[in-house]
Amino acid sequence: MTNKTVNKKEVFKLMGILVIMMVVGYGLNIGVGIVAAYLSYAGITVPFIFYSLALYIPMIAIAFLYLRGKGDDLWKECGFNKIKISTVFLTILLTVVSYPMVMFTNVFSQLFVKNTMAQATDDLVGNTPVLYMIAIALLAPVCEEILLRGFFHNRLKKLVPFTAAAILSGFWFGVFHLNLNQFCYAWLLGVVFAYVNRASGSIYTSMIMHVVINSFGGIILYFQNIYYKSQGKDFAKVAESARADSKQMIVTLVVTGILSIGSFFLTRLIIKAIAKREGTDTSAVEDNIS
Repeated sequence: MTNKTVNKKEVFKLMGILVIMMVVGYGLNIGVGIVAAYLSYAGITVPFIFYSLALYIPMIAIAFLYLRGKGDDLWKECGFNKIKISTVFLTILLTVVSYPMVMFTNVFSQLFVKNTMAQATDDLVGNTPVLYMIAIALLAPVCEEILLRGFFHNRLKKLVPFTAAAILSGFWFGVFHLNLNQFCYAWLLGVVFAYVNRASGSIYTSMIMHVVINSFGGIILYFQNIYYKSQGKDFAKVAESARADSKQMIVTLVVTGILSIGSFFLTRLIIKAIAKREGTDTSAVEDNIS
């Protein structure tokens, strides 16, 4: 791994900008919630997608203005570079083989906290399942990748060694979700996203992975919610009941843990294959994921 002098001042400045973005974005998100609460008295339901737009638009605007002030372009900074069709398929395969690690961290976090998405699915879907899926499966992945990988990670890796940038940007990706359950697996995914983008030389790979994961998760949660409603049950309570079953949780943790070991090595192999396919510096990639 090449040595790099850490510019602490610029690192803290960059993190400060990210914090400001989150405060503004979540502040407006809360504002929409307050308005929605008043509208609910008139029988008007505000779709979840409006909460998402209130969150992402100001954050991306701040990133754009910050980069413009630096004389940089958001599109170029994000790395919207073309990738090969074969890389698209390898990226989808990478999503599949890396998923056991996501499952393990998700289950591990539930030893301490509730399954956040299971608790919130009914409220998120509301009466607009199509808008819910657009927000979860498309809007969130694209905007979060622009913010966390395109803006934050890509600038951070210029200031600190790549591995440190991947871990730190993954950490902030976890913080972005504002709950311990999602924080755990988002941190892991943030690191994987950083490496696959380095291997491909493009933000499109992490966007593809993010879209696939959110689409799969969103669809599963939606149909689970529908199913339990048809059985006269509350999905959130069923999920919490399963979490309270310590024997089942331990078995699931052990199984996903074992699968995660194989998942880790397969993830490394596919990332290296993507780097080779795209003609990036495979030795640098290997040095940083060994």
